[in-house]
Order: sequence, then C-alpha cells, then structure tokens
Amino acid sequence: MKKIFVDVYLSFNFGDDLFLDILAKRFPHSQFTVNYVGENYEEFLKRYPNVKRRTYTSVHKVMQRLKIKDTLTDYQSIAKEQDALVFIGGSIFREESFHEALYADRLKMVQAFKALNKPVYIIGANFGPVKTQKFVEDYRRFYELCTDVCFRDQASYQIFQGMPNVRLAPDVIFSLDLENYTVKTPLKRVGFSVIDVHHKEGLADREEAYLQSTMQTIEQLTTEGYECWLLSFCANEGDTGVLHKLLERLPNSVKSHVKTYEYTGDIEALILLMSTFQMCVAARFHANIISLLLNVGIMPVIYSSKTTQMLKDLKLDHLLIEMDGLEQMHDEQTLRSAFNNKANIEQTKFDANRQFEALSKFIGQGND
Repeated sequence: MKKIFVDVYLSFNFGDDLFLDILAKRFPHSQFTVNYVGENYEEFLKRYPNVKRRTYTSVHKVMQRLKIKDTLTDYQSIAKEQDALVFIGGSIFREESFHEALYADRLKMVQAFKALNKPVYIIGANFGPVKTQKFVEDYRRFYELCTDVCFRDQASYQIFQGMPNVRLAPDVIFSLDLENYTVKTPLKRVGFSVIDVHHKEGLADREEAYLQSTMQTIEQLTTEGYECWLLSFCANEGDTGVLHKLLERLPNSVKSHVKTYEYTGDIEALILLMSTFQMCVAARFHANIISLLLNVGIMPVIYSSKTTQMLKDLKLDHLLIEMDGLEQMHDEQTLRSAFNNKANIEQTKFDANRQFEALSKFIGQGND
C-alpha cells in the first residue's frame, strides 16, 4: 500500500472537497494523509477509510508554542513516513500578497521529498492570475523539482509547455461518472451558484450590479413559473452571506418561489439537487462543470479567467456573462440561449482521466 501525503485546500468548498473525494475513491488501496491539522473535517473524512488528516496533538501545539520543534513545517519527518507528495486543486498557483510565504513553505515541502528521491505530483491546477515575471520564474523552478505537473487548461500549459514533466488534461471533476444522477425530465427549476465578489480580487465595486442583475433574473424566471434555487458552494468564501443578502432583498411575492441550499459537506446531496435543474446561472467554476456533466444548461458568470479558459478549451465560450456586462444575465435572448447551452463532453470526460496518469503508474494501478 502506497502512503501519499496530500496538499489540498479544505474549507468546505464543494469543488475542492470533490477533488479529495475523487482521489480517495480512485485509489482505494492507497493511504492518503491530508496536510490539514484542523478538527472540523473529522466527520467528512470518516466516509473515506483510506484518508486521514495530519497528526497534530496538544503536545505538538505546546512544542510549537514553546518553539521546541516546528511541527507544522517538519516536512523531513513527513517525507520519511510517506511514499509520495501530491498537490491537488484548481487555482492553487495565484500571485497574491502572501505568495512569498506560501511559496517558501511549498518549496520546503517538495525539497524534503526530493531529498529522499520520492516523487511529487501536481494534479488539476491552473496557473495564475500572474502579476510579475518573477512569479512565473519562481514556479518554473518549483515545477522542475516535481515528477509530474498536469495543468487543466491550455493557457497554463502554454506557459510551461517546454518542460518535459508538464502535461495537460481537462479538469479532474470531468472524470466524475454522474450517470446515476441524470434526470430524464428535469423539474421547472433554475439554480444560481452565487459568489461574494469581495472575495474576488478587484471586483468589490461590482457587488451592487451583481446583486441587482441576479435579482432581476430571478424575478424574470419566477414570473415564468420557475422555482429558483440559490446555492452556496463555500460559506467561508462568502457564498452563504450573498445568498442571504439576495433572499432579504427579494420581494415577498418572488421569495415564495425561491429556495436555498448551503453546502456543508454532503457532496451527493448537492449533485442530486443540481440534476433537477433545467439551467444553472453558474458563477462558481465547478457549478459549470457539474451542470455540463448533468446535461443542465449553463449561463457562466465570469469572475475569473480560469472559467473562460476552461470554456474556450471546450469551444463553449460564446455565452459568457462578464462582470462589466452583468445586465446580460437577464437579457431575454441570452436567458433563452442558456437553457440550451450544453456540450457533448464525452471525449473531455475520457481525457480528464489523464490527470491521474503519472500517479496511477507510481501506485501500480491502471488509469482507467
């Protein structure tokens, strides 16, 4: 049994939880330890017999506080215990204010595994947004230390495509088999995957426009007899707060046709709910992908180039609601088009399995 140390963002974010879910189920005979010391994920992790969180007891806390031993960054000890290191996630390589500290920590982790000739894999990521060339060069050196780097979009891949260990495959979530969730006759429902623009760099001034356009779209749809569902994919990133703001501001006559769902760790329940939609106004990146997998029409609301790049790769970028054109959300023609904005993604689903190609070879398991 291979023991794999996994660096993954755990904050009850639907997309990132799905990454871990897919990884654990794909390799049931490997033991995964997530690089997470909090205790609030215990219930979530219990459903995976092959996943545990990193050990961090009260003794470790005391040692940390007294500066006897830096347990949190003792990657040498971890590397000795584990067989490989995996970074899995989407937008995990963004140039932000904390870049230097995060980069130093990641580099220390990778170097500890590299020193023992143990492999390092990067699965499912995109690169950017980027502000400086130094950021690019920092990560070029970082990726040189890795065994395999598989990006999820052409734009990221093209920056590093000259490197022999860099590959390209569609987003990990496309590898999900949702055949059992598909509904032959969806209900007269539309989903709204909402975001808090204050959590998205440079978009805080679009809050009122975003709320107003969303409310107008909801009012338009409820008038036509649709039940509208407001979805929070991640409370910690502000989705739930926005959901409640919208609910408070909607007229009572509209509110009676609006329901809400807040994701707190039940992956299957959210997918099942989304399968009943005819269309999804999808601001969250993975709301677009899950909808496509379920054959639900999408209206992508673009807060990041990562969504645009993914849709370009699918040749499905003809309908995009940009943050400087949010009024298009409730444009009659655009709204009608969104219900049929779907794609044949069978090849994409097949190709997404290549994200795990290198790790599968190391574990000794076929990449089927």
